[in-house]
Amino acid sequence: MAKLWTGLWLVLALLVAPWAQAADKHPAQLQLQQNVDTVLKVARNPALSDAQKIRQIEGYADGYLDYQRIAALAVGRPWQQFSPQQKTDFIAAFKEMMVAMYARSALVGAADAQITLLPKLIDNQQNRVEVFTEVRSRSGNKYEVGYQLYRAGGVYKVYNIRVDGTSLVTVYRNQFNELIQQKGIDGTITTLRQKGLKKVEAVK
Repeated sequence: MAKLWTGLWLVLALLVAPWAQAADKHPAQLQLQQNVDTVLKVARNPALSDAQKIRQIEGYADGYLDYQRIAALAVGRPWQQFSPQQKTDFIAAFKEMMVAMYARSALVGAADAQITLLPKLIDNQQNRVEVFTEVRSRSGNKYEVGYQLYRAGGVYKVYNIRVDGTSLVTVYRNQFNELIQQKGIDGTITTLRQKGLKKVEAVK
């Protein structure tokens, strides 16, 4: 896999750099810029411990990440076999695992990454849009990140992330399908609760 991932919950924490000012930004781009300002303020607050920063960023991101849709896309077709309670349990376990895996590295990324908002934007005119950024890591690696969003009321919610064209939900779908075949739905949920999914690393 050419490019790997930093994880779901930190999508907002990654967007931490001065953005080029433009008069004709799409509303989704304007929202992400607002997200940037809010998350950056938390991530760079010396009065907060890492745990406090994580809780605040996580709470803020909850309003902009559609965990249910992300989970359904990541599981794929087997999602239809989940009971309502299994869906609830899976979403909670998946989110908890991602926070546990990636929270600290997200804070480091928030301090060090350089992000440029690209003029490239895909709008299918059917309530879905993809906003693109160029991410430069601390070591100088550069890659393109696309945030797929849909409009829900007055906000745009993230339902997938792509790094250089590679889809986050596709990466995890392979693991989930294997787990479901081996352990069933309940066993897969247990594995998530035990943080048993393979960690997908970010580009360094």
